[in-house]
Amino acid sequence: MDSNPLEDTLARVSRFASILGISRAELRIYSTLLLEGQMTARQLAERLGISYTKIYSLLTKLEERGWIKRLGKKPAVYEAIPLRDLWASIKKMIEIKVDEFEKEFIEPLSSLLSPSSTYSITMIPSDKIKSTFYEILDEGNKVSIAISYPELLSEDIIQAIKAKSYTSPDLRVIIQSDINIPEISGLQIRKLSNMFGSGLITSTAVLLIIKNADKLSGLFSNHKYIVDIATVYFNHLWTQAK
Repeated sequence: MDSNPLEDTLARVSRFASILGISRAELRIYSTLLLEGQMTARQLAERLGISYTKIYSLLTKLEERGWIKRLGKKPAVYEAIPLRDLWASIKKMIEIKVDEFEKEFIEPLSSLLSPSSTYSITMIPSDKIKSTFYEILDEGNKVSIAISYPELLSEDIIQAIKAKSYTSPDLRVIIQSDINIPEISGLQIRKLSNMFGSGLITSTAVLLIIKNADKLSGLFSNHKYIVDIATVYFNHLWTQAK
């Protein structure tokens, strides 16, 4: 049986979307409206095999998120917002969730640690991304790198990765499938489609990089818990990559 590209994509994405409280059903509704155009609630229910009573609660959630718009009355039709607007909304949601996590968990937990157990969580502006990348790469061991933005893979970054590969046999790199990187002897490189963001992880620090309004920005932390989460996520991507 031939696979359904949309359902395959939703199966991959829903695992991560659930962290943000976004259900697979919501993703299916948005994707259907985006790809097939305006529909009524009844048409969506029939198209997706969702009960007529449940479809309204899902549509209400998507409206509240700002992912879809309701047009007209009796019957109202729904349409998806543009994909670029959705991506901006999701990135804003992630920033809010990170701030909430820091306030509700990281800060209270840090108060229980001894004074010597210090850590930092720092936002990195666009003009400091590369210098922070070099600093972490130079000092770290057991390095894992994910690159999904072509502008991040400049010649100087490639040379820095190449130099690090000579001293760090554990260096692993995942590159977005449509980005080319020169072959580097001894370097473990895999490719993956539809990557979310970029980053650099070592045994003691992590730099997460995302793009917003065509500008890169980063989040640095040396907190063990955040490093561990990033490492687990990278290992998952590594098993999916080719």
